[in-house]
Amino acid sequence: MRKILTIGVALVAFAAVGTTAFAAAPTPLPFPAATAGPVFIAAQTVTSTGALQNQFAPGSSVIFRAYAVDSKAKKVLVAKDVKYFYVAIPNVPTVKMTYSPKAPGASGRMVWIGTWTVPATYPTGLVPFKVLVKTQSKHIGQFVQMPVATSQLTIAAIPQTTPGNGPAAVTAPAVSDTSVSLYMDTVNGTQPVGAPKRAVGCSQTNVYKRGEQVVIRVWGFDLSTGATLSTDNVDTATYTIAGQAAAPVNYGAHGAAGAQVYFWSAPWIVPPTFPLGDVTIHVAFKTIAGKTGTFDYPITIIP
Repeated sequence: MRKILTIGVALVAFAAVGTTAFAAAPTPLPFPAATAGPVFIAAQTVTSTGALQNQFAPGSSVIFRAYAVDSKAKKVLVAKDVKYFYVAIPNVPTVKMTYSPKAPGASGRMVWIGTWTVPATYPTGLVPFKVLVKTQSKHIGQFVQMPVATSQLTIAAIPQTTPGNGPAAVTAPAVSDTSVSLYMDTVNGTQPVGAPKRAVGCSQTNVYKRGEQVVIRVWGFDLSTGATLSTDNVDTATYTIAGQAAAPVNYGAHGAAGAQVYFWSAPWIVPPTFPLGDVTIHVAFKTIAGKTGTFDYPITIIP
């Protein structure tokens, strides 16, 4: 029996749109697409310490980090596999991504790195960047951000920054099967317990204080079929954290009216006595067909 619950409203940090007396709201689409393209890409923006962040000031440096999987060859891409890998940003030259496991900001699977120094005159507001890849086999792929404005890359005169250094870089475990490939990040939830709310809720971060709310966000594909992971094809989706009971990751609609999409999410309040330092959130998916996919995502707990 399928063990995933579909949630028709957004969890904690996200707005939900209901129907009106006059017309039904359009059905949200699965993010980022109904089916996988030739190359799966996951990308994040971080600081040089590995702190996940999506707001930056003019003149500061944005580090893009990513990993990619050739859905046809079923392999994680390394330097020799790629013809080009770059970030496209409106009104500036492209940012080349290089395979750099030891570079500042690199960690786990996210070892394709590119750095953008934001021009002092770059306009404030959302930056709708794209990450583009073409393999030596002429397979192409594209990454775009989830359409939740508070967690998208934003240039701000006074940005909300992550309150500390990011987790220490880790080495990703070997991937024995890339059939189920996942993107994962975390944002600060708007319902902390025993901790003040951040000025901008639902912004990307991997550094938290005790009592804050961690919201896990995940999307992915079963590359063996090309299907987006949803309640149609997923049997179980869970997250585990050391010392905590395993809990479900749920599928639901997120985002503002007119731009809602479906992805997976789950909230977790950092307990008041939780150990300080780095801890790994382990996400595991199992499809109805029996395929599995995992993602190990480190966060840092600070006083």
